[in-house]
Amino acid sequence: MKRLQTILIAILIVAGPAVIARSPRQVEPQWRLSWGARSAMAQQPTPDAESRRSRMRTFLVLRISDALGLSDEKALQISKVLRDTDDKRRALVAQRRDVEHNLRAVLDQKGAADTGAITKLVAQANDLDGQIAMLPESSFRQVQELLTPEQQARLVLLRPELQAQIRRNVERRLGERAGT
Repeated sequence: MKRLQTILIAILIVAGPAVIARSPRQVEPQWRLSWGARSAMAQQPTPDAESRRSRMRTFLVLRISDALGLSDEKALQISKVLRDTDDKRRALVAQRRDVEHNLRAVLDQKGAADTGAITKLVAQANDLDGQIAMLPESSFRQVQELLTPEQQARLVLLRPELQAQIRRNVERRLGERAGT
């Protein structure tokens, strides 16, 4: 376990400066972009966002492994579950972006709006939103399946603390964005 922690911390130390050294991406001033363009830009994954997700995943694995006293093998299994979940989330978000694009196209058509097409696209968007919302719970259940009953109990007790920490990190990141 200590060996895995050392490796993961080394990865964070090496990757951290590279992320900080990157120049910020050039973005049009917000007032010049339409709401739809801002929404689409906000959903585009950036190297910095991917790096942050990777670091957060590493942090979660370390916290869970340390709190539950997991072997390196179990920690790697948990990391795989979280990575697979992130891949699913990215695919669903891409599908959601496509539905938004199609919905805007239907709404921008001249003449009477095709209510059937709109209804279908709204249903698709709602379905995708539901799938995206369920991903954290699904991954939590998958992680639980890898654990003993005692470790599951400890994870259930650790979960609110992890959620609060993730929430604080997200709020901090949003505050940093608002300041730029």
